[in-house]
Amino acid sequence: MRIKWQAVAALAAVTVVTGCTATVGGSASPVPGQGPVVTAVDACTLLDEAQVDALGYRSPGRSVPENKERLQPPMCLWNSKDDVEPSAILNVGVASDLDFNEYISGALKKSQPQQLGGLSWTQYASILPDDCVFYTLLGTKSFAYVSVSGGKLDRSCELAKTAIPQVAAHLPGGQDAPPLTPSTSAKPEPGGPLLSVDPCTMLKPDQVAQLKNISPNGEKDTSSTVPNASFCLWDDTDGDGGQKAFEVWLGPSTPVGEWPGAKSVTPAETVDVGGRKWGLFPNMGGLRVTCGATLAITDTSSVQVVSGFIGDDTKTCDVVKQGLPLVTANLPG
Repeated sequence: MRIKWQAVAALAAVTVVTGCTATVGGSASPVPGQGPVVTAVDACTLLDEAQVDALGYRSPGRSVPENKERLQPPMCLWNSKDDVEPSAILNVGVASDLDFNEYISGALKKSQPQQLGGLSWTQYASILPDDCVFYTLLGTKSFAYVSVSGGKLDRSCELAKTAIPQVAAHLPGGQDAPPLTPSTSAKPEPGGPLLSVDPCTMLKPDQVAQLKNISPNGEKDTSSTVPNASFCLWDDTDGDGGQKAFEVWLGPSTPVGEWPGAKSVTPAETVDVGGRKWGLFPNMGGLRVTCGATLAITDTSSVQVVSGFIGDDTKTCDVVKQGLPLVTANLPG
């Protein structure tokens, strides 16, 4: 049986070890217009717990100590919370005795200086394709940076620009941090017509037989990433390539826009099945071989169908589209 696509996404996330102990030492002279020099700053204190929570990350962060031999300033890393999609890593660093030009080692500027949080920040290229990093100079040998790796560069930059004013508030010369809407919110209680439904009843044996290269026997399980959700997986029968397993997910407390891989993403198309409108997501969760479809049952509950194809991008959504009328016919109500 292939690894479920949610598990693959979870394995790709980096786990941050907790604890903040690093202290920045040294001294430097101020740069005119940039404010006083940073000294003796713990990188993990550049965001307080409330800011970290509102930005969508987990506290405490992981402190990484200074390593002058490797030109590495003290830094702190935070992982995004489990219910935040897509997952991201926030990295904040601050140096008080390190030459910026030596540190940047010829990296190219990717933006003009931008005023954020009362300081001037410039984006530089990174060796990681999805890493968006901004630097601000605080003195002749003093600078700070904020970087985010969030799957796609434009998304990473969006998250970095949101975090920068919060970090700047803890730096010399920075302005007070603007208010943030907390990322946490009350989750709906499970309820509605999906609450007592077995996901394996969403396809009858004769219906499964209509799906090419799909096993007739479904296996029920519960989700470790989506609260209260359950799913049934019908494995594929054509080996490691070709057709992927067919999954039906029931979310009795999952609004239709909250499924991992579909959150904050506009469906590529709408598939109308008897008046019920499914949103279709090719390349769901950034996985080229995975296709998903979601359907709202109530305002706080929904259904998701996931499958895909390995080896031919034109077939990624074929079995999902084929299965939607079959699943729709078995939905409660």
